[in-house]
Amino acid sequence: MSGLPQVKITPNMYYRLVYTLAYQFDLNVAKALLPSHEVVRVTLSPKGRIRHVYVNGVRLLTLRPSDGLFTLSLEGGEIVRRASKPPRFRVIVLGREARYIKGSVLKPIVLDIDPEARPGDEILIVDENDNLVGVGKLRLPPILVKSLEKGEVVRVRSLREEFSIGDSN
Repeated sequence: MSGLPQVKITPNMYYRLVYTLAYQFDLNVAKALLPSHEVVRVTLSPKGRIRHVYVNGVRLLTLRPSDGLFTLSLEGGEIVRRASKPPRFRVIVLGREARYIKGSVLKPIVLDIDPEARPGDEILIVDENDNLVGVGKLRLPPILVKSLEKGEVVRVRSLREEFSIGDSN
C-alpha cells in the first residue's frame, strides 16, 4: 500500500471529506464511511494533498486526483453496501458467474443496475443476494446497459478473494 505516514485530520478537513462523499454518494453513506474525525487518518502526497483515507487503521478510500472524488477499497465498498439499499450504487450480477469476473463485468452476467448511476461512478458489484463481489468504475449509462446484449459494464478495481481466480500451479 502506501509507505506514507498516516496523519490525524482536523474537524474542518473531516467536514470537507464528508461533503465530498455526500456529493459522490449521499449523506448516509458519507457518515457510514467516516463516523467521526477522531477515527479518520489520511496519508498525504508530497504536495500535501490527501491520497488515502483510513478509518481505524483500514484504508477505505483513495482520492482520484483527476476529479477530486474517491475510489473505494473492498472494505469501503462493504460499508457502502450496508449503508444503502439495492439497487443504489450497484451492478447486480449472476452469482454463479461472479467467480469468472476478472478485469471487467460484461453485460451477459448483469441482472440489474442502479438507474441513477453515471459512467465514471464508483460502483459495487454484488450478486443476487446482495453479497459484495467487488468494486469498480461504471463504464456505460444504465439505459444503455439495459438495451445492449454485450459489452463492458464495469471496469473492476478489486474483487473479493473468494471470487478471484488465481493462477493455479
